[in-house]
Amino acid sequence: MTRIVAAMPSPRRFLFVLVLVATCASFSSLVQAFLPPAQITSPYIIHATSTSLFMGKRKKPSMKERRKQRAKRQPGFKVERGVLDELPPVDSWEKTQPTVEATAPDDQNGGADVDESEETAAKASSLVESQRKSVDCLTFIRKRVEEVFPIADAAKSIVEQGYFVHDNFLSSGEDKAFGDALLSELFLEGPDMLSNNKLERDIARLGDGEFVGKIVGGENYADCPRLTEYVVSLTRHLPPILNIEIDDLATGDFSKLDSTASMGTIRMYDRKTRLGAETLLMKTETGDFDRPFEIICGNSEGTENDARRLTAMLFLSTEDWDASTCGGGVTVETGEKLDAIRDRIILLRSDTCSHRHEPWIGKDKPGLEKQAVQLYISRKRAKVVLDNLQYLSAIDNAEQNEWWRQLLPI
Repeated sequence: MTRIVAAMPSPRRFLFVLVLVATCASFSSLVQAFLPPAQITSPYIIHATSTSLFMGKRKKPSMKERRKQRAKRQPGFKVERGVLDELPPVDSWEKTQPTVEATAPDDQNGGADVDESEETAAKASSLVESQRKSVDCLTFIRKRVEEVFPIADAAKSIVEQGYFVHDNFLSSGEDKAFGDALLSELFLEGPDMLSNNKLERDIARLGDGEFVGKIVGGENYADCPRLTEYVVSLTRHLPPILNIEIDDLATGDFSKLDSTASMGTIRMYDRKTRLGAETLLMKTETGDFDRPFEIICGNSEGTENDARRLTAMLFLSTEDWDASTCGGGVTVETGEKLDAIRDRIILLRSDTCSHRHEPWIGKDKPGLEKQAVQLYISRKRAKVVLDNLQYLSAIDNAEQNEWWRQLLPI
């Protein structure tokens, strides 16, 4: 090849070499197209192949693979399969015997815990029931006063005659069933107070078999809860509407009543006590029918110093009580006799209405008893603490007025 080129003239030789170089360059490009790219050997450039550029991040070995790798690095040991074969499968549950025997709870301590829990539940239930009864009683009295009681007739009668009588105060119409039940509760609280020595003998009428006692709230609320609630609700709701009606009648001689000031007692008649006193005192059973007519506040001087202005009497008794033969009630000095009928309320002007209380006689019949409760409602600005329910004082009228002057400073 060299000889041929050397034999050629110079122009042809140059042209031949030029063609030969171009042919070699084309052949080199064609070969590189079918060969993998050459690796870069520069120390400043990261070595990479076309395959490594398109590969993802190396996959993290799983826990199983790691355990296998660790097992390969650890020295081998032989496991006795006989022990493993005796073990139950991991997904199999079998009943086993406890390693420590369970002991039965102490009957004495366990029983005490149960009794204490039952006692606590019983107390909570009793408290809830007591609160429910209290709310029902207060609400019921308010409803009877505001919706049923003939307040206009009462105001007119009090202004013109000095008193007003209304029957079925708590038990009439749709409320009869609840009212009868409430009357029974009110009535039964009297014998409970007598048996628990909460009532005292009326020494002013020693032979009449009558017991009296103050009805107060606070610590003594449990002695007679329904009677206390009766007075609280009546004191709160009767004076405001009665004041409005009396104002409409344009009378100036009746003081406004205070809905936060009242006091009262309960009077209970016990026939056995009366018969015993009559035997001791050699007194006839006809009773004391010579009781004088009196005004609750006394004379004009007593009326000036006494804050009481309205007396509300509510008669309680068993349903068998017959006022025509068993006695009781009030006689107004003008001549009208107001019998002691169950669920009858009598409103009297404490400062002007002259009247007397008729003695109770009763009959020899079990369960035939009589009670009366009276609420004294004071005029406004009287400084008195709500005492709840009083009927007939256990002391004579003069001592009673002195007691009220001390209790109610003007």
